[in-house]
Amino acid sequence: MKHPKIDRVRHLPLEPSEYCDRWVIRDPARNYRKMCIHAIAEVTGLSPHTIKDWGKNFHRRPKYVTRLLRYADILNQFQQQVKDGTIRIPDDFPT
Repeated sequence: MKHPKIDRVRHLPLEPSEYCDRWVIRDPARNYRKMCIHAIAEVTGLSPHTIKDWGKNFHRRPKYVTRLLRYADILNQFQQQVKDGTIRIPDDFPT
């Protein structure tokens, strides 16, 4: 069964900088932009070099990336809720 709120949210774009703000922990000892680029590369399957070419604020990113990042964000939230014990994965969940 579809949940209307989730169905609406999954169609909203999520910009690379927003994704990084949510999921990349700032560490003064490490380069935040580099960490952000690697996080985006991990969820999109693109090379870090390609992502670097999008510009300082990722303004030259392809439009489809905002959809991929939204999906990754939803999955990250789901994983966090499982970790926190807020929700439980059913025994018959695909592995």
